[in-house]
Amino acid sequence: MAVPRDRSTLGGHVHEQIRGAILSGRLRPGQRLKVSDLAARHQVSLNVVREALNRLTGEQLVKAEPQVGFTVTDISVEDLADLVKVRLEIETSALRWSIELGDMAWESQVVAAHYRLANTPMMADGESGLLTYDWIRAHSEFHSLVLSGSSSRRLLDITSTLSDAAELYLRWSLPLAPRDLPSEHAEIMQATLARDSDRAVSALCAHIERTRNTIVENVAAAADIS
Repeated sequence: MAVPRDRSTLGGHVHEQIRGAILSGRLRPGQRLKVSDLAARHQVSLNVVREALNRLTGEQLVKAEPQVGFTVTDISVEDLADLVKVRLEIETSALRWSIELGDMAWESQVVAAHYRLANTPMMADGESGLLTYDWIRAHSEFHSLVLSGSSSRRLLDITSTLSDAAELYLRWSLPLAPRDLPSEHAEIMQATLARDSDRAVSALCAHIERTRNTIVENVAAAADIS
């Protein structure tokens, strides 16, 4: 595929490519990201790569440290516990608001997002353990749209940042234990559309906590990913 040459479009393209590599598992937690190597790989300038990495730093998928440079954000049980605690507080509030305030157009968007997620291939062919970026985007979009009925831009900005961090942990939890993600997503959608706040919140909490529980229960195996 041809790389777009417009500078703003080019920066966005490189950002998406690196982001996809992190969330799919091609770039591992703690891995150093050499600006010169990425510039050569994507055939762009060093400044374009730095801008993309700085944007990913803001999304908490990349860390920037003096004397070290850029690295993929590492993962830890402690950070995951903190992430889950915050998600349970913020996302359940957003979900209750969505169920209370969401209109028919919002319901239609949730149904469409769930359909796309359910029908998007999850694992990359011939690359064991790697998620497809199409599935990652469909997954993020589904969760974002479920919460979007709240109509709070500030709240959705917060949940978006939390979602990016959670995708990183979800990817590395999947090889550790079997999981029926389609059923989890279907339950969230069905309870949400039924306007059953308690059931929907319960389904979302179980979905969020399952990633944490999987990693905590398999902490020795999870340590091997970094």
